[in-house]
Amino acid sequence: MKERTDKAMLRSLIRESQLHNMFTDDTIHEMHLYEAEKGEILCSKGDQLTQMYFLLTGKIKIFTTSPNGKSLLLRFNNPLAIIGDIEFISHCEVRNTVEFVHPSLLIGISYKLLQERYVNHPPFLQFILQKISHKLYTSSNTTSLNLLYPVENRFASYLLSTTSAEQSSAISEELQTAKLTEIAELLGTSYRHLNRVIRNLCAEQIIERKKGALLIRDRDKIEHLASGNIYE
Repeated sequence: MKERTDKAMLRSLIRESQLHNMFTDDTIHEMHLYEAEKGEILCSKGDQLTQMYFLLTGKIKIFTTSPNGKSLLLRFNNPLAIIGDIEFISHCEVRNTVEFVHPSLLIGISYKLLQERYVNHPPFLQFILQKISHKLYTSSNTTSLNLLYPVENRFASYLLSTTSAEQSSAISEELQTAKLTEIAELLGTSYRHLNRVIRNLCAEQIIERKKGALLIRDRDKIEHLASGNIYE
């Protein structure tokens, strides 16, 4: 992740978001604009953050890792997602790993600045409360769905979350065969079971294996299987 010093771009992005009515010009001047590539990690379990991040474009994937090294997918977030809000309020270390699914732009605001200027600012606190409440709801909901939904539904939802409508006929690099073991772990299943699901979807011509990757052939059927996209 690298910082961009384009203040005009930063102000333009903020004007187009909900943040415009929440922060003063002085605060906006002290914000940092960052650019992240697909696959980059913003933070990992155990990290100590010093900034709160607001996702302005792109998408992030949040997953948790157990002491034995196994991972489980929790959710995907679109703009205007916040990273570091719970850590700011509770003064705790990072609990989950945050990875960029697509190239993204985000801003960072130091905890020190937020503590000095916004800890008693009602619009900011109401916004944070709304976001934290949504996180708690989706985390609880997704944990249950990971246990209750068949792998076929979970995998279809994962496909939707890692590709856009514009990519419906494009090969997703996220799903290269070499990563299927990692994806199976995130979905709470085995590589063998996931591979069996993929073979069945290929036989039904919903997806297609092509040059070591997967191609979505019938996005409508994937959306139906995703049952409303359980990870978002």
